[in-house]
Amino acid sequence: MAIIKPFRGLRYNQDIITDISSVVTPPYDVISPQDQERYYQIHPNNIIRLDLGKGFLGDTEENNKYTRAAEFLKSWREKGILKQEDAPAIYIYDQEFLSGNRWLARRGFISLVKLEPFDKGYIYPHEQTLPGPKADRLKLTQSCRANLSSIFALFPDENNAIDSYLSTTTVTRPEVDFTDDTGVKNKLWVIKEKQTIDKLVTLMKEKPLFIADGHHRYETALVYKEQMHKENSQSGNDLPSDYVMMVCVSMNNNGLKILPAHRLVCNIRDYHLDRILKSLQESFTVELLGKGCAVEDFMSQLNNETKGHTFVMYVGQENAYYKLRLSNEKVLDMAFTNNHPEWKHLDAGILHGMIIDKILGINSNDVTLKDYVKYVKDEAEAVSLVRSGQYQLAFFLNPTRIEQVREIAMARKVMPPKSTYFYPKLITGIVINSLNSI
Repeated sequence: MAIIKPFRGLRYNQDIITDISSVVTPPYDVISPQDQERYYQIHPNNIIRLDLGKGFLGDTEENNKYTRAAEFLKSWREKGILKQEDAPAIYIYDQEFLSGNRWLARRGFISLVKLEPFDKGYIYPHEQTLPGPKADRLKLTQSCRANLSSIFALFPDENNAIDSYLSTTTVTRPEVDFTDDTGVKNKLWVIKEKQTIDKLVTLMKEKPLFIADGHHRYETALVYKEQMHKENSQSGNDLPSDYVMMVCVSMNNNGLKILPAHRLVCNIRDYHLDRILKSLQESFTVELLGKGCAVEDFMSQLNNETKGHTFVMYVGQENAYYKLRLSNEKVLDMAFTNNHPEWKHLDAGILHGMIIDKILGINSNDVTLKDYVKYVKDEAEAVSLVRSGQYQLAFFLNPTRIEQVREIAMARKVMPPKSTYFYPKLITGIVINSLNSI
């Protein structure tokens, strides 16, 4: 089961960096080029220079964004901008955010977790990975010898024993307290008391972990671990690379929220709306909701569908919205017999396997390609992009449920790309784990 341990994290020195919000970012994979530039401009010590540095035309093997990241990290440590804890710690991390008209708080803890391969052990993925991001993250890890951001993992906590215990450790003021640029309130408590840490380690011993976000970084950490063991073949002890930094959150936490990633589709070959509607009607009940609908109206229609599998399709040319409700579940067995049978219970799986693949003619293995599908969580943005003509269709879906993530992961299967969007995203730069020493 999960083996966790405290560590001497690196944190921004608040005697020098008085506004932590100016030096942190969201995860690298949700940062646009425009946002990257903005973070560069906000502060000279922003973590963007480490985690998602700029590449330049004259870059070489000896001088590139990865080597520059390592130089910044070394310089910031030497100047005291980044400061290492004086003792091993586990960090309690709260993110408070507005959901509708009420505030929710997601609480977890940051620790090191001992790496295990995905095909055995008790750490489970649920998402496919791609070679490009893994190669990028590996070069960064090799250069910086650090975990610059945390992997996001979930654990079962049916009796809320761990969440309840974490609450007893946060009665003091947090060491870090700031609001990020999305309006999320971030708070961090640094826990160094050995007795408190030991109890949490014991409580977690029987827990499996399910990766929510950070699959590429986890697989990168596994590769880096193997490389370090080859370089240190004489050492029989644990190496720093045997562990990776994670934020662990209870599956029962009230602030655990999954948003849907809606699908925008373009470059559909032989695009004719009449043909698409006719094909849809073979397996779905198709209902025209209207033209020019408000986002709130069509999303409430979708969210109110508690049974079966329902989607809303937006056609930009017609400015029309259609509700698609699966009416023939028998077709699922035929559609998924030989290809991802576990997807037939997932809205994202049915959307990809039945509609995007079978009806629109875009192979499910190609949906990671930007030439065909874009994933957007904001409904108004999705409508705008289709209305502008950049995309032909938008498909809106309900969020994946946390129990579905657990079922797929426990079966060691994977979901379609972007089946889950855990909100809010973890902040990068709140704690760093140096891999030069345990």
